[in-house]
Amino acid sequence: MHIFFENKTRRNVDIQPLKRYIGIAEKTLLRRLQTYCPKAATVKDLTLNIFFVTDSEIQKINREHRGKDSATDVISFSYVEDRDFTPYIKGEPLVAGEIFLSLPTIARQAKEKGLEPDNELIYMLIHGFLHVFGYDHHTDKEELEMESASFSILEKKYPRKSDFGF
Repeated sequence: MHIFFENKTRRNVDIQPLKRYIGIAEKTLLRRLQTYCPKAATVKDLTLNIFFVTDSEIQKINREHRGKDSATDVISFSYVEDRDFTPYIKGEPLVAGEIFLSLPTIARQAKEKGLEPDNELIYMLIHGFLHVFGYDHHTDKEELEMESASFSILEKKYPRKSDFGF
């Protein structure tokens, strides 16, 4: 999978740990990712765009796409949810999705929870990644499944949920 980061803020972001956790997520969820690939595509053909944004930018996205006029931590868009209708030209990158992460909101949440901002950023990135590949949390069952997937990816750094502050 190809990962592209774009920082639209003035805050510095160390993307190396983020790349590492995307790699862990890719390996952990390989079978699931394969089911989201259009015919003739492989996980190696997928591209994921990740944007670090301000509260005002994510508020605009939230308002336009979700009808909620407030800032939030992460918004994800999946472009491979219906693989039968996802156009794919062999040899060209296929954008699987986009993840928008509000650095100010994530920093505030981390402070409120007593967490390191980088840890909260990693968690929110994985949360967004899971949304791109079909996970959701509308029901208790879905939330449990998504949380389980999150911590199976994060367990190398946080072997117990309590280590992460949850």
